[in-house]
Amino acid sequence: MFEFLINTDHNLFTTINSAFTHPWADAFFFWVTDLHKTIYFKILIVPFVVFLFIRKFKLKGLLLFFVLILALGLNDFIGGRVKHVVERERPFSTSGVEAIQRSRAGGYSFPSNHSSNMFTFAAYTSYFIPQAKVPLYLIAASVGYSRVYNGVHFPSDVICGSIFGWLWGNLFARLSQRILQALQNRKKTT
Repeated sequence: MFEFLINTDHNLFTTINSAFTHPWADAFFFWVTDLHKTIYFKILIVPFVVFLFIRKFKLKGLLLFFVLILALGLNDFIGGRVKHVVERERPFSTSGVEAIQRSRAGGYSFPSNHSSNMFTFAAYTSYFIPQAKVPLYLIAASVGYSRVYNGVHFPSDVICGSIFGWLWGNLFARLSQRILQALQNRKKTT
């Protein structure tokens, strides 16, 4: 059974990485894979999210943003530790797998921290700003797909990273919601 799953993962990787390619997709997925590291993300998306949080929650929106940063930092840390426990090689380093590597990556492959971080960001932010759900999840899914397309992750790395990120983002969103309710209740009693 395990061998079947590994073979399916490798075959799906090869299909995405080699068969479904086009020069425009090469350029797009090269750019989107590290979207969160671009100046556009840092000067447009991040301030826009802060603005949306503050517009909806006033000063408590800053608290929500700081909890989001905490969630992302812990998510990235945990993912890095899991990589060192699992020690799964990247597709371009895996024997028997032909990979076209379109972007740089180092270290181990499982789970995809890019996917996990983007799904944490999407889940947490869309919990409080539901209008942003579709674009945020489209961006997160595009980043995840790009990791396979660019030859640096197997599909299972991305799927597991995405699921963990979604769960993590929702966990922190619910914790933040409880904090907001506690602050509201405290305000009513004083």
